[in-house]
Amino acid sequence: MAPQPRSILVYIGSSADDALGENMIKLPFLWALRDAFPDARITWIPGFGPAQFDGILKSLTQGLIHEMVTDLYLGTAPLALLSRRQPLAGREFDLIIDTQKMPVRTLLLRRVPHQRFVSSTWGYVFSDAKPPADVPAPRLLIDKLLALVAAAGGRAIRPDHHAPVPADCREAALAMLPEGPVYVGFAPGAGRKDTGKCWPLDRFISLANDQADRGRVPVFILGPGEAEWLDHLRNAVAGAVFPGWDGEAYAQGLRDPALTVALGGRLATAVANCSGTGHMLAAGGAPMVSLYGPSDAGKFAPYTPHIRTLSAQDFGGNAIGAIPAEAVAEAIQAHLADWG
Repeated sequence: MAPQPRSILVYIGSSADDALGENMIKLPFLWALRDAFPDARITWIPGFGPAQFDGILKSLTQGLIHEMVTDLYLGTAPLALLSRRQPLAGREFDLIIDTQKMPVRTLLLRRVPHQRFVSSTWGYVFSDAKPPADVPAPRLLIDKLLALVAAAGGRAIRPDHHAPVPADCREAALAMLPEGPVYVGFAPGAGRKDTGKCWPLDRFISLANDQADRGRVPVFILGPGEAEWLDHLRNAVAGAVFPGWDGEAYAQGLRDPALTVALGGRLATAVANCSGTGHMLAAGGAPMVSLYGPSDAGKFAPYTPHIRTLSAQDFGGNAIGAIPAEAVAEAIQAHLADWG
């Protein structure tokens, strides 16, 4: 069995840390590190500049990250290897986990004194260990990260898919979606709307009205970036609920990811594009219907066993609009049948 490290350095990369969805994917990786090495102190290098795990996502990482380093830049040009400079001079770690795959950065990171180094770059050629033989070859991004933990610890780790959230967020979610009704969530956004990730809004409206006709309560999960849709959705879906947009305390949309995660725990099922919101709802426990156009469901699907993915390619297209409303409606019904 691999020795238990007391200090762990996790290197994510040197780019700006600005991808909410990818950070949500990394949460189960953090949970796996906690489960595998409960006594270790974790130093996290997320990228150059402000870190989301030290900002908007901080409430979801309490007790998981002990130190954040946001001023380390490792180059990618081979000439960088000619320098004798040691990254993080004076520091030493029991375990270093390199989550990226650029060989120059991997070799530079190996210069930090360590007892054990784990990296999947070039098929783990620079790594002191590989995942055990019983760990299947991963395709999902989260499974690739969990494979690194398995290599470091010598065994597979599958953390629970529910994110712990602060009590005040759970209470707020319960107040917004009280006990009684069956709530079906709809998250029609996807960060920037010009990426081709957004399934047509009129189809979300049609599905929401269908659920309302069946006696369920449609719940639209909208962040500040979807404010322009609010009035249209209110008028188009009678009886829909818009958490974060009602009441004096929540008049600007859902800005706290921990609250969005908590709302996921109140939903019988949810439909979302490939987005950070989809990962948040899944982390809260919502059974997911996840929709994909240009992005790869096999790589970016949320970490949950309760998921049905629909890709444009399954229906002979590349644009997300190729996914028919009927297929999404069937997936919703299948989840609700499981939910009981």
